[in-house]
Amino acid sequence: MLVTKAAIQQLQVGFSSLYREGWNITTPKLAALATKVPSTTRTNTYGWMGRLLKMRKWDGPRVIQNLNTFAYQLENEPYELTVGVDRDDIEDDQLGVYNPLFEELGRNGVKWPDQVLKTALQAGTTNLGFDGVAMFSTAHTLNPAGNQSNNFTTTALTGTNFSTVRAAMASYTGEDGEPLGVNGNVLIVPPALEDTANTIVTAEYGTSGSTNVQRGQATVVVVPELANQPTTWYLADNNNAIKGLVWQLRKAPQFVSKTELTDDNVFFQKQFIWGIDARGVAGYGPWFLLARAIA
Repeated sequence: MLVTKAAIQQLQVGFSSLYREGWNITTPKLAALATKVPSTTRTNTYGWMGRLLKMRKWDGPRVIQNLNTFAYQLENEPYELTVGVDRDDIEDDQLGVYNPLFEELGRNGVKWPDQVLKTALQAGTTNLGFDGVAMFSTAHTLNPAGNQSNNFTTTALTGTNFSTVRAAMASYTGEDGEPLGVNGNVLIVPPALEDTANTIVTAEYGTSGSTNVQRGQATVVVVPELANQPTTWYLADNNNAIKGLVWQLRKAPQFVSKTELTDDNVFFQKQFIWGIDARGVAGYGPWFLLARAIA
């Protein structure tokens, strides 16, 4: 192929199409379990309340729910993914090897939030949440009556332990001492625990042959990005507008290129460059909406 401006424009159309194909066939997992917040500045500040709101009987004057709030900031971070196509490969019509790369660009654009959220999720034992302690901790002091835990160690994924964690979440109380009304309804697991998770919450009968009372108590979400921690699982309350994870998006992935014949990368390195760039950050919502357990 003769490398001309028209030829490169034709390549651009083809590579853009492959990028869109990769984008359209990919479905994120963790991003669907996070509060999505559009961002228009470098940093967003959140004020999480000490409990979820609830209606009360209107008896006398209105009661303004001036609950304590906790300031929490998230600063957007830049990300990029770039591929280069050698000029010689274009001249020699050796472009087949590059087609999957552009599908991967699209796939990675969709999976980018999951990759960042996975990092935040697995760092939750050290990264601080809105209350000033680690997101997953045994010492959350929301209720002055005592510490509450959303971090369960030596707790392998079994039917009994699933019930234990779910019951603990349902028992969380807020700063007013009242139950928070948490309902752990999404079981998040790595691929190694997929069969175990499905057996616990989808099987009609338990191992003893009796009716499985846990059936339907949660939906299983298998996250490939969590494969590096094969015995760690999470239980989330996904019923509310506010969720245990936050996905703050400043700029969605954009498909960009440097393909002018006079660009330095072409002139000096004989490389035509395509890539994506984006800005965003993952963070934490209220700790009581998400629990972690590990064997």
